[in-house]
Amino acid sequence: MNDDQLNKLFAAARAEKHETWRTEIAFETRLLARLREAREAREAIPWFVWGWRLAPLFAAIVIALGVWNYTAPGDPLVNLSDDYRNEAMLVGLLTEE
Repeated sequence: MNDDQLNKLFAAARAEKHETWRTEIAFETRLLARLREAREAREAIPWFVWGWRLAPLFAAIVIALGVWNYTAPGDPLVNLSDDYRNEAMLVGLLTEE
């Protein structure tokens, strides 16, 4: 295609009057239907989205438990092993071993 043909095509496109009345029919109805659909999709949030939304809360709980464990007096593992020894003694007494 040469420049003259392109110029004729552009001139014909500029001269063409666009009919917009077809797109204006029921525009409000289509717009409200699309907005309603988007609102319904937003209200039905999947479970994994809640997990991601609550992830900062879970991280804060883990950090708080870590700080609490770090600042606790004594070694928690020693206390756990003491509890296990007492339980083992109690089992031994009850089973007469």
